[in-house]
Amino acid sequence: MNHNEEQAKARRQFTERLACTLVFTVVQLWAAVVIIVKADVDGVVALAVAFVLAGGLIAVHDAWRDVRSVRRELDVEIREDLVRL
Repeated sequence: MNHNEEQAKARRQFTERLACTLVFTVVQLWAAVVIIVKADVDGVVALAVAFVLAGGLIAVHDAWRDVRSVRRELDVEIREDLVRL
């Protein structure tokens, strides 16, 4: 596989990861809103729900951090290719 094919594959994988992260974020936010609006809980159950929601938000943050990291790597590769030209 030549360098251009590797770059195209890396960009496609990034696009797939970005799309999955967008869908994941929308679903997590929708679920959090539904739980907050519809849940009528108190005490220990409310604390458990809060921890579950916090875990979901941490997962969303981690997914976006991963997307940004891959994006930076792609940007560096593109700059290196431009410098070689």
